[in-house]
Amino acid sequence: MNKTFLYIFLLIFTIVTWGYSWVLMKMGLEYSGPFTFAAWRMIIAAIAMFVYVKSKSIEWPKREKLPDYAIIGLFQTTLTFGLMLYGMQYVSAGKTSVLLYTMPIWTVFMVHFYLKERLNTAKWIGVAIGTAGIICILGRDTIVHQSSEIFIGEMLIIGGAVAWAISNIWIKKRMGNENIFMVSTLQLSIGAVGLIILALPTEGFLHVEWNAHSLYILLFTGLIASAVDFTIWFYLLKNLDIKITTFSSMLVPVFGLIFDWLLLGNKLDAGVIIGGALILIGIYQVSKK
Repeated sequence: MNKTFLYIFLLIFTIVTWGYSWVLMKMGLEYSGPFTFAAWRMIIAAIAMFVYVKSKSIEWPKREKLPDYAIIGLFQTTLTFGLMLYGMQYVSAGKTSVLLYTMPIWTVFMVHFYLKERLNTAKWIGVAIGTAGIICILGRDTIVHQSSEIFIGEMLIIGGAVAWAISNIWIKKRMGNENIFMVSTLQLSIGAVGLIILALPTEGFLHVEWNAHSLYILLFTGLIASAVDFTIWFYLLKNLDIKITTFSSMLVPVFGLIFDWLLLGNKLDAGVIIGGALILIGIYQVSKK
């Protein structure tokens, strides 16, 4: 299979399934608290990845690399999902996805100022266009008319976006020679431990309303949206320009809002359509040579 076609297919698969998972996560909060939901999701994903790496006899990382794995687990899983799901209690699923996927913007800034991979004027224009798309999707009412609870929730979600961006930079800078399946396995496992620690004193961790629907939500978000998609994500980060990969992920909230409209009946207004178009233009502008 042509490598370029493979990268495009994997990127599209990840974007669509992550977009669908936003609706499922909002539904999942009806059955458990945010930290508990995130912890169970990551436990399922970690178990699946452990089974895979064991079946493939993949070697464990060297001891000196374990702190790097711990940092990725903390930022990629514990902080990103803990902050995002806690904030989602006060913010709609579609708007939450938009705020979390400001991650590419934070990543691009870190690439420019920390990794010293300077962006030219054309790429900065792409970042500006993509940012304008995010603002269109958020809508004026979210910026002007909101309660303090909503504002705090939004800030927590943006904190999760920054944590994800830090993880992306760490992977690109420090984990280039590590096995991507082991990276996915250990970051999910370490992140799950962090989420359990958050859930135990606040939600009890075992307080889940188990039924067919909640089980489906946890299995999909755990196996597909976490185990499979994060493995693909790490693979793409290693093999593609980090700016292209992360900026393309700004399409995830567009799909999140579309699924929100199709499955939950929430309104798909002109701001979403215009914002989605601007994000596509921004991705093209950042990606082209």
